[in-house]
Amino acid sequence: MARLLIFRGITHEGRQLHPPQTFFVKEDKDFTCQHGTIAKEELTKPDGSTIKSNTGKAFVLLTPNFGDLHARLKKAPQTIPHKDIGRILVQTGITKESIVVDAGLGSGALAIQLANTCKEVIAYEKEEATISVAKDNLEFCGTKNITIKHKDIYDGIDETNVDVITLDLPEPWKVVEHAAKALKHGGWLVAYNPTIGQIAKFNDALGEEFMHEKNLEIIERAWDAHGLILRPKKTPIGHSGFLSFARKV
Repeated sequence: MARLLIFRGITHEGRQLHPPQTFFVKEDKDFTCQHGTIAKEELTKPDGSTIKSNTGKAFVLLTPNFGDLHARLKKAPQTIPHKDIGRILVQTGITKESIVVDAGLGSGALAIQLANTCKEVIAYEKEEATISVAKDNLEFCGTKNITIKHKDIYDGIDETNVDVITLDLPEPWKVVEHAAKALKHGGWLVAYNPTIGQIAKFNDALGEEFMHEKNLEIIERAWDAHGLILRPKKTPIGHSGFLSFARKV
C-alpha cells in the first residue's frame, strides 16, 4: 500500500530554511531521504500520525488520494491535467448515480477521476497498448467501477440513457451522431482537444439534438505568497487543451 509522508519544512525566526516536501512511499520497505531513514514498521501507522526519522526529523503520515496519485500514473499519449478534469466534473454535474462513457482512454486519468465521482464509467479504447497502460493505472489507484471496451467509438456506442460522454479523440465530430442516441435528455457531451480548429469542427457537427454551451481554455497560474513575497511563480501551467461542452435537449 502506498502512503504519503509530509515534511513540514524548516523555519528559523520566520525565515524558511527548507521548504515543505511530500514523499510518496511504500509501507513494505524502509524509506530514506535527506532527512534520514524511517523504518517500514512506522509506515503502517494511522493517518495523521507523527513519525520521526533516525535523525529526529518529524513527518506526518497520510493515505494518498487521486490528486496525489495523478502525477505518478504511467503515461500514455496524453494525460489530462487536474485543471481540466475539475471543470468537466463541475460543468456536467456528475453525481454518484451518473453513468459516464469516456472515449480515448489514454492513461486513464480522466476515467479514474470520473469513476471516483460517478456510479460507473464505460471506457472505449481501440489501441491495445494504451489499454494495457490504463489497466496498470487502474490497479495502481484501486479503481473498480470502470469497464474497458476494446472498441473504436467512431463505430458506435452500445450504451443508452447515459449521463455524460467525454471525448479525448482526434476527430470528436465523428461521435456526435452516436452520442445523440446514447445520451439521456439533459446529458452532456464534452470534447477535449489540443487545437481550436478541432473544437470548431466538433461544434459545427452538433445537430438540433444538442445545445452548445461553451468553449473553454483553462490557464493555471500558481503564486508565491508568504511574508513579503507576493508574486506569481515563473512557470504557469499554460495551454493543455480546449474544452467544448454541449447538452442534449
